[in-house]
Amino acid sequence: MLESFRDNMKGIAFAIVILIAIVFAFSGIGSLSISGSASDTAVKVNGERVSELEVLQAINSEKERILSENEGLDPALLEDDLIRPQVVEQIIGRKLLSQEAISGGMVISSRSTGKLLLDTPSFQTDGQFDQDLYLYRVRNMGYTSATFLEMLKENLLVEQFVRGFVASGFTTSNELDLLANVIEQQRDYYYLTLPLQPVKDTIKVSDQQVESYYEENKAAYQAQEQVAVDFIELNPAQFDDAGAVTEEQVKARFDEQVQSLESGVSLQAAHILLSDPDQALIGEIQAKLAAGEDFASLAKQYSEDVGSADFGGDLGFTAGDTFPESFETALAALEVGQVSAPVQTDSGTHLIKLVDKQETVIDFSTERARIEQELVAELRDEWLVEKLANLKELSFNAESLSEVAEDLELTAQVSESFTRSGAAGIAAYPAVLKAAFSSEVLNDKYASEVLELGDDRYVVLKLNKSIPARQKELSEVKNAVVATIKADLAKAELAEQGGSLVARVEAGESVEDVAKSQGLDWQVVMDAKRSTSDVNADVKRFVFQLPATASEDVIESFYTRTGDFVVVVMTEVTPGDSSKLSAEQKNSLLYAGLSVKSSRELQAVEARLLADAKIVR
Repeated sequence: MLESFRDNMKGIAFAIVILIAIVFAFSGIGSLSISGSASDTAVKVNGERVSELEVLQAINSEKERILSENEGLDPALLEDDLIRPQVVEQIIGRKLLSQEAISGGMVISSRSTGKLLLDTPSFQTDGQFDQDLYLYRVRNMGYTSATFLEMLKENLLVEQFVRGFVASGFTTSNELDLLANVIEQQRDYYYLTLPLQPVKDTIKVSDQQVESYYEENKAAYQAQEQVAVDFIELNPAQFDDAGAVTEEQVKARFDEQVQSLESGVSLQAAHILLSDPDQALIGEIQAKLAAGEDFASLAKQYSEDVGSADFGGDLGFTAGDTFPESFETALAALEVGQVSAPVQTDSGTHLIKLVDKQETVIDFSTERARIEQELVAELRDEWLVEKLANLKELSFNAESLSEVAEDLELTAQVSESFTRSGAAGIAAYPAVLKAAFSSEVLNDKYASEVLELGDDRYVVLKLNKSIPARQKELSEVKNAVVATIKADLAKAELAEQGGSLVARVEAGESVEDVAKSQGLDWQVVMDAKRSTSDVNADVKRFVFQLPATASEDVIESFYTRTGDFVVVVMTEVTPGDSSKLSAEQKNSLLYAGLSVKSSRELQAVEARLLADAKIVR
């Protein structure tokens, strides 16, 4: 279950920062059409509820990731039902690791999340954190500020937990020697290549051979049954939102929401913490501040808060409820850049500086675009529900989908012919294939039920034409038959010629002499490593699969991916020596060893957590 999640943890420290950038780079795409409810429970992990809305948000993010890594991929192929199982397992994995981290006493400070938000380009305007932009994008993705921060803290907590495996691991000198022996191993080998194509070019095929082969293999030359269908597709993109919402409607919705919209002041605090100071120390720091010395430098010098001292005492932003009451009261009384008198809390004595003040002003101009999109989404959903109900009613027992499409102001389309294996476009969906070849559609000529394709896409189809399976004539497939016969004969001839070359080498002739006698290419490779890049990759891969324990030359042969025959003689294997590695190479091997061990340890923890977990779906 957690394997895919574990794979995604590679480079997670970088991924957490990128997470925000990716989410908001696509801000607005599909975000307003998420129809799940925050109150609906999709799964419970040890009693912790995961809402349906969280699952749908994660599915959307996964779709964007897949599309970004596969340029040109049709988004229509990314069905929710196909992606959902993997996403749910990843969420369960993240929840289990988060719960384990919390039970171990791990926490994420507000300073950490505050600093991450401040440094995120997607939340900045002209290089500065923009509170309005932050709130707009968070809401646009279906989060509140609180739920977004909760998600961010959970990801940071899991990162911290996983990092612990690497940070606490070690590689012994014996393990380093073993790694070096394998990774830095060198091999010497000779090889010659007997190419397939020249052999194939000499093959002549008679008409009689073609006819005989065709008669013996007729089953391989069958044209599969095909169908073409008429279909009507319904999806949210067909909704015409031009002029759908008036300015008066937007203003009315703003007036309804204005009281509940998040507003207020966020204060960025920094402090110097002294656990048990005397008056002389406090006076010393205050004197330096009065003399104009930098607060951040003094925090690094004097503050006993190890979590913030290296950051100049920066604690991040607070809306008034992050720090103890006395701390918040003192902070609220300051002007930007001002430092408070000593403030006492349970942690000790604080000198507090107000670093920045972000005021969130909710007005119509800042909320207009969001509300307009919200209203359009609501109208689109209403339109889709109405059209879907009418499509189901009108297509039932319909004689023609063209008439149904005309009544619904939609478009009837005709697919290309396709087999039971499917094709591009509408025939790529399993639900469409199943319906198209069902007895109701194929034999009885009824319209199908309205099929759900995911992402609020629906389709109904009806048979346009049926093309029965048939035996292809020889004239249609003659070129393919000739090509198959040539390939088979060439492979047989190549095997025979290659076998004789191997026999000569095994009898004591050198690879060089054998190759030259046949006019073939040959190569010698010395001191090759697994990482060597300027040699034939197929041959290198094969050579490093050969046993390294042989006391004499190893003579073997294999076929390349292009069908060529290769004779290989491995003459020497030199184990890697850790004492000859540079510091950089040693560090690289040590890290590789740590990665393998950490992965195994994490896998064991995940298996235990999953075995002990109570998962309610």
